Amino acid sequence: MKYLITNQTSIGEQEGIQSATLDECITYVQDRLELGLDIETTRKYNKYLDIEGLDPYTSKIVMLQIGDLDKQFVIDTRNVNISKLVPIFKNKDITFIGHNITFEYKHILHNYNVRLAKVYDTMIMEQILNNDGVQRSYALNELNQTYLGIRVEKDIRLGFLTIGDRAFTTKEVIYGAEDIINPIKIKKYQEIEANKNRKDLYNVFNLEMRFLLAKAEMEYNGVPFKTEIWEATYKDNKKLLEEKLITLDNLIINNWPAPEFITQQLDMFDTAIKCSIQWTSSKQVIEFLNYLGICPRAKSAATGKVRDTAEAKEVRSILLTGDITVLVKEFINCYLSMKEISQRCTTFGLKFLNHVNPITGRIHSSYKQILVTGRISSSRPNNQNIPAQHQFRSAFSTGNDSFLVNADYSGQESIILVNNSLDKDLLEFYDNGGGDLHSYTAQKIWPDLLGHLSLSDVKSLHKDKRQIAKSANFALAYGGNGFTIASNLGISAEEGDRVYEDYFKAFPGLKSYFEGVVKQSLKQGYILIDPITRRKFFFPYINEYYSYLEKGNKRKADALEGKMSRAAMNYCIQGAAGSMTKYAIILIYDWLLENEEYLQNIRIVLTVHDEVILEANYGYEELAKDKLSYFMEEAGKLWCKRVPIKADAVISRIWEH
Repeated sequence: MKYLITNQTSIGEQEGIQSATLDECITYVQDRLELGLDIETTRKYNKYLDIEGLDPYTSKIVMLQIGDLDKQFVIDTRNVNISKLVPIFKNKDITFIGHNITFEYKHILHNYNVRLAKVYDTMIMEQILNNDGVQRSYALNELNQTYLGIRVEKDIRLGFLTIGDRAFTTKEVIYGAEDIINPIKIKKYQEIEANKNRKDLYNVFNLEMRFLLAKAEMEYNGVPFKTEIWEATYKDNKKLLEEKLITLDNLIINNWPAPEFITQQLDMFDTAIKCSIQWTSSKQVIEFLNYLGICPRAKSAATGKVRDTAEAKEVRSILLTGDITVLVKEFINCYLSMKEISQRCTTFGLKFLNHVNPITGRIHSSYKQILVTGRISSSRPNNQNIPAQHQFRSAFSTGNDSFLVNADYSGQESIILVNNSLDKDLLEFYDNGGGDLHSYTAQKIWPDLLGHLSLSDVKSLHKDKRQIAKSANFALAYGGNGFTIASNLGISAEEGDRVYEDYFKAFPGLKSYFEGVVKQSLKQGYILIDPITRRKFFFPYINEYYSYLEKGNKRKADALEGKMSRAAMNYCIQGAAGSMTKYAIILIYDWLLENEEYLQNIRIVLTVHDEVILEANYGYEELAKDKLSYFMEEAGKLWCKRVPIKADAVISRIWEH
């Protein structure tokens, strides 16, 4: 039954909606162990564009819905004080069910200073159930269609953005009630799916639902930001870009004054020769590179076809060919420098300031909680893409009353790899104190040349060999192969394959481990990403692969097998890394919840890859530093039982690590 709680004129019972009081609602819901929860929000200021209606700082709740399949209470929060519901929200025995419940968490925290303790998010569960890399929508309406065979008029939601003081319509009340009913029904179907053979998803479900709460807190907190520092950096980079463009133009005018690349103004006002190449135009740069006879080629991500390119990565590989002139090398270095500075002025220029919250003055990124490996990503803005240079990171800065406390895992992928593989040479390396892994790898690949040297000598005297070893280490951690190494270093495919083969000869334990992972994954049809969470990636084309094998189509079978093999090698490393970082954040969040004093003075504000950043008020920075390192290393113990992983924290006024 649907109930409306409002101080305005209620909708008549003939519409299938009854009136109720807040006390009647509380009496019903207080003893339930599961409750659906949803809110609708509206604009608060009408001057902050699309952010209003979504962001907790610029929006306000107009409708709150709570209940179960039998009774749904739709509360008009514009005229009903729901403070009596706070004990319900705080009840640790109640699981609140919703779709993208991060939204509700942040708004309830902002408006009522309440943190939900247990949640079930149908969107997150659907992502766990369908972890197969296939692009699909996880919107509530898609789940309604999949599980319930219905579609809800979502345009009704848009009416709340401008509702003002208008009374709810019957459709709006029913819409609000259905946003309680449908996720509860979907949950029951998802649980049936989760309990099917080979799913075994309890551990990963538990991790993700706990992380969701910490993630919501992190999104709500945001990271401190100084607009004036960012603006000053933009001005500096804009000046550098202008200088670099002039240098490029002069290189062409003075050295390659071909008519297709220069113009001459033959008039009484301007007789100067000018370069006609627009350096931001890939087409025009490609024409010039072809003129020089050095234009690289690469496969297009969009079309899959090999084509000429002016992308920085491919152009940089020209420098490694060794048969270009000093002048051409000067041009390429100047062009690459221009490309980098240009990105600083565009992606990380003044438009970036649109991400600054107009109320808090902070950056509140949104986190996509589950990629295929279990790692997370961020958007609006993408924190992972922010340049590591001091000039950009210094804009993420506290005032005089707080500090940023930052820690990341030391060599996370490498430590996970040695714990998974138990390769005897890598174990010996770490048991003896570790050191420069890339130099050690170079020694193992070229034992006759480098075996007698110290690691420091390898690093200083054989930088080229160390760079190749470094590329091999990273390629293996990300499921790469010889082609990956060749592409990253700009060397021939044959040389890349040789390095790849020599790498596995040097570390036979790794070879055996990866072969076992690949064989088991192909046999069972999914990758067991890590044994702790039991997270799985289900190959979407496993049946197609076996069909090709049966038909004797070796070419197509080999192509799919290679794709699945690379994923198996990569996901077991990246997945463990992602879950480890998530669990560390959960431990920190749980610790903060246990003490109100700490919760008010230490905040989780940012995570990027294997990095976690807290903001601590003055006087709490040392405590935050100690606890951050402690909990990150405690989380690491679950995945790194043989070789421990370290996470040293630092205290600073800016984001630097």
